[in-house]
Amino acid sequence: MIPNPSGKPRDVGRSAALVVATLILAGGLAVLLGRTVLRGLSAFSDLRMPGSGQAASIPDAAGADDANPEIRGRILDADGNAVPGAAVRLVTPAQGTGPGAILRDASTDAAGGFSFPHLAVMAVRVVADHDPEGTVTSAELAVKAGRSQQITLVLAPSTVRGQVVDADGHAVAGGSIAIEGAPWFTRTATTDDAGAFRINAVAEGATTLVAAARGYATAQVDVTRAEGQTEVVVRVRLVSAPTVFGDVRDADGAPAHARVYACLGQPGEARTESADDGTFELPSSAIGCDAVAEWEDFSPSDPVTVASRQRVELRLRAGGAIEGVVVDDRGRGVPSFAISVEASSSALSGRPARRGPAHYEDPRGAFRLEKLQPGRYVLMASAPGKTPARSDSIDVRSAASTTGVRIVLAAGGAVVGHVYDDRRSPLAGVDLRFDAFASTAENAADAKTDETGQYRLDGAPPGPFTLRAQKDGYRVVLVSGLRVDSRGTLAQDVVLHALDGGAGLEFGGIGANINQTSDGVAVSAVFPGDPAERAGLRPGDRILRVDGEDADGLSLADVLQRLRGQAGTPVGVTVQRAGETVDIVIPRSLIVR
Repeated sequence: MIPNPSGKPRDVGRSAALVVATLILAGGLAVLLGRTVLRGLSAFSDLRMPGSGQAASIPDAAGADDANPEIRGRILDADGNAVPGAAVRLVTPAQGTGPGAILRDASTDAAGGFSFPHLAVMAVRVVADHDPEGTVTSAELAVKAGRSQQITLVLAPSTVRGQVVDADGHAVAGGSIAIEGAPWFTRTATTDDAGAFRINAVAEGATTLVAAARGYATAQVDVTRAEGQTEVVVRVRLVSAPTVFGDVRDADGAPAHARVYACLGQPGEARTESADDGTFELPSSAIGCDAVAEWEDFSPSDPVTVASRQRVELRLRAGGAIEGVVVDDRGRGVPSFAISVEASSSALSGRPARRGPAHYEDPRGAFRLEKLQPGRYVLMASAPGKTPARSDSIDVRSAASTTGVRIVLAAGGAVVGHVYDDRRSPLAGVDLRFDAFASTAENAADAKTDETGQYRLDGAPPGPFTLRAQKDGYRVVLVSGLRVDSRGTLAQDVVLHALDGGAGLEFGGIGANINQTSDGVAVSAVFPGDPAERAGLRPGDRILRVDGEDADGLSLADVLQRLRGQAGTPVGVTVQRAGETVDIVIPRSLIVR
C-alpha cells in the first residue's frame, strides 16, 4: 500500500487497471504527459520505455469477437508525438539466420495511425521506421482467429555514420553505402568530398554495411548495435581493385568481336574492343558502372554492372530488320535500286550507324535490310535516272522486322536559268549540281552553262535543296532554300564573284557547324560574329525542331538544308540544352568564307 494525500491506503493494481481501461475506451493508448506518463504506465502493462525501440501490445477490447483479425496502432517518436508518413511493415519472424519476409506494408496517417486488416492466423512482427526519428520492431505477435490487437510503437534513434578512405587514408568521395540484412530496409547514402556518410533510422536486422566505389574492391563491415546503442561509427578502408576481365558472345553464344563501353557518358568512361575470341579487359575504374557491347550486325547487349573480381559476360542480341518496297511516282516497283542508311539514332558510341549502299534487283522493288541495331532509322533509296529519296523515320526493334516501308522515287523537277559574273556578263562552262543532298547517296545530276550562260539541271528533289555553282577563278556559290514540284520547273539565275585571293565560298546561312550524334543532330561549333552566335545558339545544343518541323526524323543533310536559306530571312530553331528546351530565332545572313 502507498499512502495518498487523504491518508487512506491506495490499491495500486486496481488504479493501474482503471487507467488502462479508461485509455482503451477513449480510442487507444494516448500519451498524456510525454515520457513521464509512459514510464508510469509501463509499470502496469507490456509497454516498453520510449526510445527502446519496442512496443506495447494491448488487446483491443472491442475486437474480441472479430471474424477477421486486425493489427492496428500508432507510431510515436521518443517524445510521444505522432509520426505521420512512417513506413510500417508486417513481417514474418526471423527463421534461423534469415531476416523474415515482408507480408504487407503501409504508411502512417496524420495521427500516426496504421492498420493491417483481414489477417490469417500466424505469428508476425511489426517493424516501422522514419527518418530521422528512428526505427522500431515489435515483439512477436500471435494473430488469432476472431481477435484483433492494437499496439503502439515508439521509434528509437538508430544511426550508422562514418568515413570511407583508400589504402593510404585519403577520403573516397562518391562511394555508395548500403546496409543489408533486413529486406524492408533500403535506405542508402553516398560519401561526400570528405568521404563521410550518414544513414538514419537503420532497421534492427540491417547489420552489414556494404561500401562500393569505382576502382575499388567492395568492402563489408559489421554494424550490429549493442543493447541500448543508438549510433554506430565506422571507418571503412577500400583497397584498389584489379583489372576486370570479360567475354563477349553473339546471339548464338559464340565468341564475338565487339566494341565494349563502360561508364558510358560519365567522367570515368572506358572503351575497348574484344579480341576475336571474345575476351576483353576493363580498368578497375569501371567497377560499379554498367558495361555494354555493340557491333554493327547485332543489337547491343543488355547492360551488366561491373563488379570487383567477377568476370563480365556480355551477350549481343539478334539484330532487327526493315522490309519494304521502292516504287516510282506511279506506284510501280523499281527493278534495280540501292538502299543505304542515311541516319540512325541507335549507335551507343555516338557514331551514326550509316550503312550502304546495298544493291537490289527485284521486279517488285522489294528489299530487306537485316542485322540492324534497335533505334530509329532514315533510309535513302537511289536508282539510275531517278532522283534519290528518303524514307520516313522507321523504328527498329531487336530480333524483329519492321515491315510496310514504302519509298517513292519521283521523277524530280528541273532548275533552269543563267549564270553571270558580277558585271552581269554571261559565264560559260559553269558546273552546276545539287549540294549536300545526302550523307550516303549522291544525286548524280549535273549540268554546265552554254556560251550564253544558260543551264538546265534535271533531277531536283522536292526541297528544300541547295544549288551549287562553281567555276575556276570564281567563288563557289550555294543558293539554298529552293523547292520545286515533281516534274516541275524552277527558274533560278546565279551571280559568281571573281576570286580576290581571299574567301572562296559564299552562301546564305546562320554560321554554325552541325554533326550527327546517336541522339540526333547537334551543334558542333558556332562562329564569332555570325548570326548563330549573336542569337545565342551554343555548341552542344541538340536540334529538336527547325521552323516547327520535328528534327527527329531528319538526317544531317535534311537539317542542314533547312538551316540554310536566303540571306535576310529568319529560321526558327528549337534546341535541347542541359535538359531544357530553348527556342531561338536566327536571321540568316550572307556567309563568306
